[in-house]
Amino acid sequence: MSIYQDARLVVLGNKKEHNIRTLNVLIHFKIQAKQNALGYFVFIPEYEKANLPDMYQRLSLSVGYTFNGLYTPLLNLPKNLEFTVAIGYGVTNRFSNNSFNYSISGEASYKINEWLKVGFVHQLTERTDLLYKYRKNALKYSFFFGIEFSPFDFSKKNSNTMSYVSR
Repeated sequence: MSIYQDARLVVLGNKKEHNIRTLNVLIHFKIQAKQNALGYFVFIPEYEKANLPDMYQRLSLSVGYTFNGLYTPLLNLPKNLEFTVAIGYGVTNRFSNNSFNYSISGEASYKINEWLKVGFVHQLTERTDLLYKYRKNALKYSFFFGIEFSPFDFSKKNSNTMSYVSR
């Protein structure tokens, strides 16, 4: 699970209303496929909510790939660095209307330990919700920062599990 905050909205606010400390939270629930040499495929159900004057909510599903096996002495990258690229499709609710949209994102994270990472997300989102009020469909950029934590690790076997052999 990942929780991110939009850096621009929390520091500078919304350009139209100049409301500093605007909350815009992006929550990912990452479902990882099997690890291979370079990384693994990932499925990301996500929810975004921004406390704008007209509440913005987006629910989507992204598919991507996480590169975590890029460390080589030639690249000189930290071993705990991961990069994820993903494309998604979802629905936005704003101005009392629902509209479908797509998004493209790139994420970089640093693994602190087995269950905690810090990172940031660059995201381009089709803002079809703007058609209802401003008659303008736009592709908007967002920069999020936050944490990712793994409360469950399904890849490890429980050492307390007993196995029985039939005779």
